Amino acid sequence: MINDIAKELGVSKTTISRAISGNGRVSEKTRKRILKYTAEIGYIPNAAARNLATTKAKNIAFSMPLNRDSIRSDYFLECLFGVNKKAIEASYDVLILGDEIDTISRVINSRKADGMVLTRNIGDTALEKLALSGIPIVLTGSTSVPNIIQVSYDAKAAFSDLTLRLMDMWEGDFGLIVTRKEFPANQTRVSGFSHAITKKNRTTFIEYNAVTEDDVYRAFHRMNNNGIRNIICGDDAVCLNLLNIIKGGGRFESKFDPGKTGHDNINIASFHSSHYLETFHPEIPVVQLDPEKLGDIACKMLLLSINGYETPVTTLLDYIIRF
Repeated sequence: MINDIAKELGVSKTTISRAISGNGRVSEKTRKRILKYTAEIGYIPNAAARNLATTKAKNIAFSMPLNRDSIRSDYFLECLFGVNKKAIEASYDVLILGDEIDTISRVINSRKADGMVLTRNIGDTALEKLALSGIPIVLTGSTSVPNIIQVSYDAKAAFSDLTLRLMDMWEGDFGLIVTRKEFPANQTRVSGFSHAITKKNRTTFIEYNAVTEDDVYRAFHRMNNNGIRNIICGDDAVCLNLLNIIKGGGRFESKFDPGKTGHDNINIASFHSSHYLETFHPEIPVVQLDPEKLGDIACKMLLLSINGYETPVTTLLDYIIRF
């Protein structure tokens, strides 16, 4: 019934629940319209269901890709640190789970969490399904799906900005190596990169599906054969694999050029930074973010939404181009 009411009035199920229960922020005009309509159709909410809906689990779900590369990523762990710190201040616990839609849906449907922070856009279809749950969702990224709060930075502008600056420094054509093509984040990286390349009228060479070190090796091999000497990596994991492959030295021997010190004429940059990349000298040009601050603000927005306060649909943070 509540789904039908929401559809008829053009509002969310959460708004319907808040208007009927009297808890949470709803404009007086909207509240009166909802109460008038429910009275007209004779809708009487089930008391037990209302009690269940207003009982808080005091848990926040934190969703991230649970694979070996992600676990080692500064980005996800620092974001988690920021979320956890803010959650503790509000006497909430954090549930860590993967980013598979079945796992997320199970946690939401069982009401084990009062809200969720998603660290990766899992696709519009999946996000639309989650938005219908009525549970507040905050995405540390961007989406066009309504009822999803977004905390991020202007990724396309950042990646375009880095590429444009590098083209002023490095001569020749540019290549980009990213992981899965279907990931919305990678699509944004490619868009920002391509925008800059088009603006400067340079030739571009893009390699997808560079997930493992061997994948990165093959991608670099093809770029090198095509005369590409300027390579931007989609993230810090791809960049680390590339550095280990072509630089050699230390405990890493150059796979591409065994027995030699590597290819000093290759310029490398990354669309994301990490503590690992900071150990390389000279420093790798990167887009530097603050994942802990991102997690902190994402959790703050989520807690406000859980407690019935209106929040901005989109919050954009600053980024730094570091050379």
